[in-house]
Amino acid sequence: MVWLIVFAVVIVLVLAGYAGSLWWRLLTQKKVRETHNANVLAETEADLARSIAIISDSLLTGELNLSEGAIRLKVLLDHWHAPASGQADYPAIYSLFLSTSTMPRGEERDQWPKAEIRRLDREREMLEVAAKDSVLDEAARLRERFGVPEGREGLVTARPPVDAA
Repeated sequence: MVWLIVFAVVIVLVLAGYAGSLWWRLLTQKKVRETHNANVLAETEADLARSIAIISDSLLTGELNLSEGAIRLKVLLDHWHAPASGQADYPAIYSLFLSTSTMPRGEERDQWPKAEIRRLDREREMLEVAAKDSVLDEAARLRERFGVPEGREGLVTARPPVDAA
């Protein structure tokens, strides 16, 4: 009878030890996962910041047309998880995006009739002319915020930096 009690106590201790090791492994995995997630988020935010800086700079140097830049910046800003990154802070970019977002791009554009594409191009160009100053001002603010991308420091810009008043 005593050996049965001893055996039961040993089984309980072994199971308690096993439960403790599982609990410890769970805590360790949770810490590793949290660290990994924080690193991935930091990398993602760095990639977004670099992309925003490059596109803003490309708008200011004239390498990218305004509507294409607005479309790209709007998508990136929507994924940026920081204050002062949304529609209220960059209304001209969002407005130009909304005005041109229904126009065909890429392969879809190739499927449209040439006359319709010419009409849409004229419409897009008029929208770009109307929004040029405010979009470039916002691009300059973005460049001030995110910096000049590495390797692009000496490029000539069409617009001087905006004073952060």
